[in-house]
Amino acid sequence: MKETKATVVITSYNQKEELIRCLEWIKGISEVANIIIADNASEDGTAEFLSQSGYPYLFFDEGVQGYGTLCNAVIDNFDLEEFIIFMEPRYFLGFQCVLRMIEVLKMESCGMVGPMSNGFKHFQHYSIHRIENLCKIENDLMYCENVAKKVLCIEKGIWGISKKILTENGRFDEEIVSSKNVVLDYELRMVQKGYLPMISHRSLAFCNCVNQQKADFECMLGKCDRDILKEKWHMNYFNLIPANNIVDFIKEQKEARVRILEVGCDLGVTLLEIKNRYPNAQIYGLEINPASAEIAKHLAEVKVGNIEDQEIPFEGTFDYIIFGDVLEHLHDPQGIVRFCREKLTERGCILTSIPNVMHVTVMEQLLKGRFEYQDTGLLDRSHIHFFTFYEILRLFQEESYNIEEMKTTTVMLNEDDKELIRKLMKISENVEEHMYTTFQYLVKARKNG
Repeated sequence: MKETKATVVITSYNQKEELIRCLEWIKGISEVANIIIADNASEDGTAEFLSQSGYPYLFFDEGVQGYGTLCNAVIDNFDLEEFIIFMEPRYFLGFQCVLRMIEVLKMESCGMVGPMSNGFKHFQHYSIHRIENLCKIENDLMYCENVAKKVLCIEKGIWGISKKILTENGRFDEEIVSSKNVVLDYELRMVQKGYLPMISHRSLAFCNCVNQQKADFECMLGKCDRDILKEKWHMNYFNLIPANNIVDFIKEQKEARVRILEVGCDLGVTLLEIKNRYPNAQIYGLEINPASAEIAKHLAEVKVGNIEDQEIPFEGTFDYIIFGDVLEHLHDPQGIVRFCREKLTERGCILTSIPNVMHVTVMEQLLKGRFEYQDTGLLDRSHIHFFTFYEILRLFQEESYNIEEMKTTTVMLNEDDKELIRKLMKISENVEEHMYTTFQYLVKARKNG
């Protein structure tokens, strides 16, 4: 049987020394059939090195280009293997990394794949302190139960794709500049065709320069990806991180056949995370933004609607109804909590996250006579209702829910904030310190009777 191999494409910008070390390392990985370097007009001597290296390469001596242009140029100018790994030179692939990424790419619904790394955040982060530990950790992950996890977006430092997907999905958008946004745009298009990005939990890569200064290609080229993406996808922002702190409230057996509705599901990432954890769960979403729902419907059963109409366009009742940062946007949150009682099973729960308007940073503004709305955060200008700890308790207790569990999220406070809290505590009545330090309350409220 023919051994499956991959083409590795290294995209570089003023990283000559990292590139040299990366190329030397990759020589030891048997699944790499060939290596192509795409250099984005470096000024550190990379061009001279590449001209003598013997590696096939592209050097954009006409000036810096967007990441989509780099990727398309490689695809247009070189013969590629069936599987292609795009990566930056500050990453060092584990010796099983390419093989295991290929295994995931062969899965029917996989569109892209990303590994785990110390250079990543959130769900792709894996703590690797030294490159010498890479081989041992790889061996330890050999029998990892979760081979792959479905997500909506993977990190841009290393990712893999097949020629089949490239053919079906078409070219990368050359109007978009940064690698992060080029990959995101491509993934959203891919999801609309029925393919999902996946994380290979057994694939590892060590990042040699975690805090490396990133080049601002948008500034260099005078473009703003956010404006381009907003016009293209009709969204102000892209919620790509699931609300794991809410999903953690769901404590069911892995094979449980629970029915879960998320109100304001946005792109559907939280519902997708629920499906990763509970494969037999029936997941539903209600989303007011048609553009977001258009993506989410490929991840779950999602319909466009406004919960304030007090209509849920799905039959039956639900074991859980999720409101992730939604109740504060409603004109009558208490009425909606009341309405949802009839849509829950006998012992069903509402799971919600609610921002805390009593946070010390808001108190500081009030003491200065200010209450300045912002685009995001505690004083998001689209917030209609504001909640404190006691208001949250009242909201659910008056509608016959028992609050089974409540957790908090916090943000880093400076010394001035801490001093203000100490002063406020001296003059406050029936108040605990968490009421000033909590950024967001997370609530599990069970229907009572």
